[in-house]
Amino acid sequence: MEVGGLRVASITDRIDGPSNWTIERDVHALILYEAGSYHWLETWLGAMRTSLGDPLPGEMWLVPAGFLYRATAKGGAVRYSEVEIPLPLLSIAPHTRALAAHYDLAIAALVRALAAGDSSAAGPLVAILAKTLDNMIGRAESPAMIQRINQLMIFIQAQLETPLTVEDMAAEAGMSVNSLIVHFARATGRTPAQYVLRQRLRRACWFLMNRPLSIAEIAFATGFSSHAHLCATFRSKVGMSPGEWRRRNRSAILPAGGEE
Repeated sequence: MEVGGLRVASITDRIDGPSNWTIERDVHALILYEAGSYHWLETWLGAMRTSLGDPLPGEMWLVPAGFLYRATAKGGAVRYSEVEIPLPLLSIAPHTRALAAHYDLAIAALVRALAAGDSSAAGPLVAILAKTLDNMIGRAESPAMIQRINQLMIFIQAQLETPLTVEDMAAEAGMSVNSLIVHFARATGRTPAQYVLRQRLRRACWFLMNRPLSIAEIAFATGFSSHAHLCATFRSKVGMSPGEWRRRNRSAILPAGGEE
């Protein structure tokens, strides 16, 4: 449906097994994941890997007009809202970093308002999104550097439950520590250490939503030194305790087939 000059749709997607898809449009597409699990999601924008790990409720991906977005998933079911934004309403500067697995309560609330038919949410949504993207303008990286960072993301994802230093990551990437920090931040908007912490928290959230594990078990499965370490970090970065996040998001699981 069209709301406030934007096209909005609520979609439930179910896939039976490994699947790949691409999106390339002449409008910007903002995707807000609301519920469910793909069991694994990997996304790309052009040549750059932009996210690894299952989408979580409230996370967003932006597919800019004219760019090729690729995704691969292992299966499952998700529900998401999609907002199409015409080019004249939102200008994206060259070399703007990808908005992927982005968590912003204000943007999410405006998307949900649009999906409910509130046309007054359209202007504020575009304005906040434009301001967010203005803060994500970076610099172009060489194809060789992009490939190094893409491969390093895979390495990091496989090591989340173990101690992982910036020296370990630099050695894996074949770079000096300083060079890695500079180039990784240019490409992702985070230092390697910040990225590792973000991925550990995302995996902890997935466990909280999908597995009947204790907080201590989840802490050790995601690279935190203790129950207290996970809880303190979770409160600092997510704004609530792991237990509260679990209670809020248990209902976000969708069945793999049939009716919701």
